[in-house]
Amino acid sequence: MNKMKFRRNLISRGVALALAGIAAPFVMAQDVSQKSEAETLEEVQVVGFKASLEKSVYVKRNATVVMDSVNAEDIGKFPDKNIGDALMRLPGVGIERRFGEADGVSIRGLDPALSLTYLNGQSISTAQWFEGYRPTRGFRSDMLASELVSSLEVYKSPRADLPDGSVGGIVNIKTRRPLDLAANTFQSSMEYQYTENAERWDPAFSGLYSWKSEDEKFGFLVSASHQERFTTYDAMENYYGTSVEGKDTDGSGNFTQATWGAGHAIFQQERERTAYNITAQYQPSEQLDITANYLNFALSADNVNANYLVIPGRTADIRNVSVVGDFPAGQGALVHDSYLADVNGEPGNDYWFGPDTFFRNTNPEAQAFDIDINYSHELFDAHMQVGYTEAAGDIIVVGYSGMINTQTMAATDLTGEEKLTLDLTGNKLGVEFEGFDPSLPENYPLAIREVNPHMEDSDEETYAQFDITVPMQNAGFITALKTGVKYQDHTNDRHVYFFDAEIPANLMAGVATYADLPVNSGCGQFDETAKSNTLTCLPTLSLSGIRDLTGELTPANTRQTESLSDFYEINEQKLAVYGMAEFEYEKFSGNFGLRYVDYDLESIAHQDDALNVPTNNDYSEVLPSLNVVYEIQEDLLLRGAAARVMSLPNYQDLRNTFSYNSLTLTGSAGNPYLDPWLANQLDLGIEWYFADGALASATYFRKDIDSFLFSITEEEVHEIVLEGTDTVVTRPLLVSRNRNGGEAKLQGLELQLQTELGYGFGMSANYTFTDAEVIDNNGVDGLNLPGNSDKMWNVTTYWENDRYSARLMANQRGEFFSGLRLGSATETEAFTSVDVAFSAEVTDNVTLSLQGINLTGELYRTKNTEDSWNGLFRQINDNGTRWFANVAVKF
Repeated sequence: MNKMKFRRNLISRGVALALAGIAAPFVMAQDVSQKSEAETLEEVQVVGFKASLEKSVYVKRNATVVMDSVNAEDIGKFPDKNIGDALMRLPGVGIERRFGEADGVSIRGLDPALSLTYLNGQSISTAQWFEGYRPTRGFRSDMLASELVSSLEVYKSPRADLPDGSVGGIVNIKTRRPLDLAANTFQSSMEYQYTENAERWDPAFSGLYSWKSEDEKFGFLVSASHQERFTTYDAMENYYGTSVEGKDTDGSGNFTQATWGAGHAIFQQERERTAYNITAQYQPSEQLDITANYLNFALSADNVNANYLVIPGRTADIRNVSVVGDFPAGQGALVHDSYLADVNGEPGNDYWFGPDTFFRNTNPEAQAFDIDINYSHELFDAHMQVGYTEAAGDIIVVGYSGMINTQTMAATDLTGEEKLTLDLTGNKLGVEFEGFDPSLPENYPLAIREVNPHMEDSDEETYAQFDITVPMQNAGFITALKTGVKYQDHTNDRHVYFFDAEIPANLMAGVATYADLPVNSGCGQFDETAKSNTLTCLPTLSLSGIRDLTGELTPANTRQTESLSDFYEINEQKLAVYGMAEFEYEKFSGNFGLRYVDYDLESIAHQDDALNVPTNNDYSEVLPSLNVVYEIQEDLLLRGAAARVMSLPNYQDLRNTFSYNSLTLTGSAGNPYLDPWLANQLDLGIEWYFADGALASATYFRKDIDSFLFSITEEEVHEIVLEGTDTVVTRPLLVSRNRNGGEAKLQGLELQLQTELGYGFGMSANYTFTDAEVIDNNGVDGLNLPGNSDKMWNVTTYWENDRYSARLMANQRGEFFSGLRLGSATETEAFTSVDVAFSAEVTDNVTLSLQGINLTGELYRTKNTEDSWNGLFRQINDNGTRWFANVAVKF
């Protein structure tokens, strides 16, 4: 079926059932460390979308900090298919969409690595499925199924008893407990997802069973989820700004710059995501509650990416430059020719055209276990929690190349007279050929990469926490004192190994072509992004076929040699102690306190010929916090917060690595001596609860980061070995490494409106504006803050009665600076997602639902910054539209 026709039919029917409106941050939830508040919130029965929004308002009204949240509409019925999709509807929260599914949660314009995600108030390890992602302290939201989640909480202002380590904010994932549910609660669902680009349906299943004894003192809960998904996207890629090459195009000695390369990329991925949660709860008395919780989730995410590349940066000559752009970084060719005869296959002149393909066998998995004990006494409340979490990432990559040059053309019966024209005008990619058909797989000489990488990442943490709260009688405005201690032992490491592929004779270079791979010839790629000369007919590899072939090429031992320069192990031990007071005085209430953090680091890496070299660092920080609520009147609150916050640097930035070039006297290194990110932050907001479940609010926020991290090159004196000798000398080197320096200022305004309109209609909306400025270590200002969108908005309108529900949602994240990607300053363009959801309660026990994501087929686009290449495109991804049809049964 034609993709656009299919999309328009579904959109027209969906919009006929839903409303237009204003997007929403819907919900807020209880503070993780306040047992009494959590118990109160469990009494609020959440059934249906309207009720979940009402609960969010209830929670925000009674919270002691600045926070927002999302709650499940019913057991096993979360409002979005991905926790990232749900979070993006909250004010000040943005997500990344490179692969179509939400991940990379950014809070108030800060990089996702500066925000932390917790499970029931404690750490949860995560691992990567794509080798291009650096391990960070952030959590990949596409790893965890939303069916297992009861609520998501986003804390924007800290409190002394909440975990430290986040300049951006804290996301807390809450799961259910059996004693909060009726005995023998059962819920299951079967779902099929239609992926527009792949034109196929994929299944998903989930279920939950909860039991408790008649005396309600013991219970257990089991929930599980399994999702399969085949996804594909077409992408145009352009590497202007990455090692841009000067070309003498007419023999005059006048040089014109050309892109290093550009390509038509076809990405395919087959995912299987499985997760299960087991919880046991014992409450022998009203005073004692013991809960043990275990969560396991795994993702099989095999994928293949074939990029059909033109690489002027690896071509000695280009000809016939017909369109030139005048950019701030220099004059650049936008349209030019390249002749196969000019590309002789020697280094620096080896790539005329052809696919660069990688198959990735990737299997990240994670688990978390903790025991949570709460004891209430008339004189105090005590809480203890101990646990362990670990994650492992395992990625094996095998490369396939179809690179054409004069050395390889004999295998494909090419003559050398073939010509291509590269066209980057119109901010899209076009390639035209004379004498060459790019759709035929036999036109590409096959070369399988002989040496391939196997990457292993691991992350684990053991923790223990103890808190005690003492209610205060006759102590003036102080109502309670709370103190506690938390210890964390965290290890993150990476190993990169290499292995030799076992290539059979019939697939050897010079013999085989792409036709010898499991490949299909077809057309229809890039139909959403194409211009007249875009290549829409290209060979497409069979993902299952290339997976089987790669398995045959991969030896049993994929750890034949290790890359010593890529190894690191980071061990962190952190001890936090806090004291906090809760207060009430007339119309004022809130809390104030101090959190003291003592941090010890051991960073281990290989350096030159020395293995497992350890470096140690330690520091301590005092983090004060204040949260105040003033009740102007019963339905009108003034809320303020001030605090000192910190975030630890990313693991790779803390590597104890060093390498150098004795000829150029330059070097690069990690930096285990980095201090944390440190910031002072302020919140001031007004909240009007003008009706039941209704809210209008405005919140001003400000963060002053005074310990920013930059990649800085400075002179350092080192002992080095001169090239080609055994002579050791001491020399000053220019060494690049991340260092603390400069500062950043971020301020913004969050506006929020939620109300019932009558007759079952309602709406929820928010708008966030941020303004940021970065000043480097030399005092140069005006720099961009990575991850900051100056505006974001959400609109949700809904209609609901006792049996039927419909809602239309729109979300936009504005343009933001993505940092340096492949050597060039890059921005991600604004993205607007329009989504719909419908449900019908067929009986008291059976519900049917339909949900659509990205109905308009919005494209994911990145570009070069205006001050270098005038916003010339870097990447254009068509991830398409997804639909979910679900039947759920509950008892």
